[in-house]
Amino acid sequence: MKLTWLLVLCLVVTAVVAKDRSKRKNRERNKKVERGRPENPREIEADDDDDEYETIDVIQEGGEKESFQNPCNNHRCKRGATCQLEDKEPKCVCQTCDDKLEEELKLPVCSTKNVTYMSECHLDREHCLCMNGLPGCSDQVDKVRLDYFSACKELTTCPKDELERFPERMRGWLFRVMTDMAMRGYPELDDYRDFLEKARHDENHAGAVIWKFCDLDVHPNDRQVTRRELMYITASIKHMEHCLVPFLKECDANDDNSITLQEWANCLRIPQAALVDQCKHSK
Repeated sequence: MKLTWLLVLCLVVTAVVAKDRSKRKNRERNKKVERGRPENPREIEADDDDDEYETIDVIQEGGEKESFQNPCNNHRCKRGATCQLEDKEPKCVCQTCDDKLEEELKLPVCSTKNVTYMSECHLDREHCLCMNGLPGCSDQVDKVRLDYFSACKELTTCPKDELERFPERMRGWLFRVMTDMAMRGYPELDDYRDFLEKARHDENHAGAVIWKFCDLDVHPNDRQVTRRELMYITASIKHMEHCLVPFLKECDANDDNSITLQEWANCLRIPQAALVDQCKHSK
């Protein structure tokens, strides 16, 4: 049990960082531009050091250079697709995974259809192919969704007695995660140091519980944590902690696919007196 919680702790800390990293990568990926094809008389040149690609230099047939704003800067693509230019026009095409770092391609993921993919990139590419009815869609389904970060395996159910004890375990776990992040100097905790100090002197660790809610409530900051906002923490831990998903389902007391701060406190059994809306980001 101790080893399991240490592994979970490492995964959660990684998930907090990976969440921001993934968002940055998606923004950059959607702004990148395909270089001109060799057989095309016009050659698109771009500065490799400029991730924004704000302008594009195009060499005309006569050798003259023309600069224009990159349309991909303001062109959003759906999951699994990336923006490319065709005759100066933005177009969303299914991404490839050839340019991914080797370590990224060593992290298999499991879909909600219980299919293992080499990486999250490959799963998202499959989603794009299937949504657009393109060759290469092996699942023949409309949507390919991430279930958890691991090769697919048989998941065990959560016994009722374990689910009953889970809130206490969760509070202790969040306090350990917060303590570990503070020791490592994670900037995500800079505005919440006072939460940690209060949690040290509170057997329920209410400060850590409220901090985690604030940390999850990001898109948008509306004091509700949606299923999408829970995706990374769920996907990181689901294959290791069989009580997490049923616990989160119970937290959503009115079954509206979102968890309010009050619901979060109730399911983690935080006293009403300790429940104070102290999230640092704006409402």
